[in-house]
Amino acid sequence: GIAFKLARMRMLSTSMKEATTRRYFRTEFRRSTPGRTGHSFFFVAVYLFNLSVLLAGKIYVSVRQANGDYQCKSITARFREDIWREAIVVSDQGYEVRVLAYSYFNGVYVQDGNMHNERPVYVERRKFDGTEFDKTSPNPEDPYFRMKTP
Repeated sequence: GIAFKLARMRMLSTSMKEATTRRYFRTEFRRSTPGRTGHSFFFVAVYLFNLSVLLAGKIYVSVRQANGDYQCKSITARFREDIWREAIVVSDQGYEVRVLAYSYFNGVYVQDGNMHNERPVYVERRKFDGTEFDKTSPNPEDPYFRMKTP
């Protein structure tokens, strides 16, 4: 842009003026207009067809994803025997420092159909056969003990 124009005006050096005024820099190219080429309507039609197919596919996948069709129906968790000694746990009563053993969370978790903050809720199942627990909670008032009971 600007450096090219300055070189053509001989503001930078004589050799640069010669380089910018050589014959191959004066070649003019015709601009093609859509009406001049016979294939332009075909290319526009193909472009619009591709655009509409891609948008329809994106809308289809987005709607199915919003309905939860592509979510995992079950998750199997296998953690090591690590222990986190001073874990800060958020509960309904506020923050609390507790000891968390990761292996306590091993097991099979299955979607129960509920959503929380637009995310699926998974409920723990038995570790070996994946069936629902048939016991009731020993202390239903305990906010940390959340087990789905029949």
